Amino acid sequence: QLKLVLNECTPRETAMVWLAIGCGFGQRDLTAVRVGQIDKSGYDLRRGKTGIDRYGETPVMVWKSITAYLKTAKRENGELLFLTRKRLPLVHDNTDAVAQWWKKLKEEESLKDDLKSIGGFYVLRHLGATEFGSRPGCSIGEMKRWLGHSASSQVADVYMKPVSPECRSVVEWVRYTLQTGKANLSIKTKK
Repeated sequence: QLKLVLNECTPRETAMVWLAIGCGFGQRDLTAVRVGQIDKSGYDLRRGKTGIDRYGETPVMVWKSITAYLKTAKRENGELLFLTRKRLPLVHDNTDAVAQWWKKLKEEESLKDDLKSIGGFYVLRHLGATEFGSRPGCSIGEMKRWLGHSASSQVADVYMKPVSPECRSVVEWVRYTLQTGKANLSIKTKK
C-alpha cells in the first residue's frame, strides 16, 4: 500500500509522506514546519500542540524528499514549508488539505480497492513510530521526543517492542529507505 501511495505522489506529497514516517509529523506538524528547521543533518522545532521540543537526526530519505520538493516550490528560509494552492497553511479554520488529499488518493478508481484498508494519513506517523521504537537501543525518552509527547506519555510505550513477524518486512523496507534514500517502488503483483 505504501509503495502504491508513493507511486502516486508529487514531490510535495512525497516530502509529506516521508516527514510523517521519518520524523513522526502529523498534519499539524506539517502545517507548522518552516524552511530552515530541517537540514541534512538534523531537525529542531517545537510541536505546537504540546510545546515539547522535537529534534533529532534527519533521515536521508526525508532530506532527499524535502530537497526534491524545494526544487519545485521555491521557499525562502523561515517561510512555511508547505502551503495549499491558495497559499494558505495546510491546516486552517476547518480545512485540512492533507486529509483531503489523502481521502482523494484513496478514492481514485485505480487505487481504491488496494487502499481501502490503509486508514488515514496519521497511519504513516504510526508506521514511523513502529520503525523508530524498534531500533536497537531506542530509549523511552528518545521515543517520547520523537513523538513530541510529554514525559508521562503512555503512548510511547506502545512502540517500544519488537516488530511482529507479519509487519517486519514493511518496517525493514522503511528503515532501509529512510537510511539510504533509495526507494524501490516496484510492486509485486499477485498471481
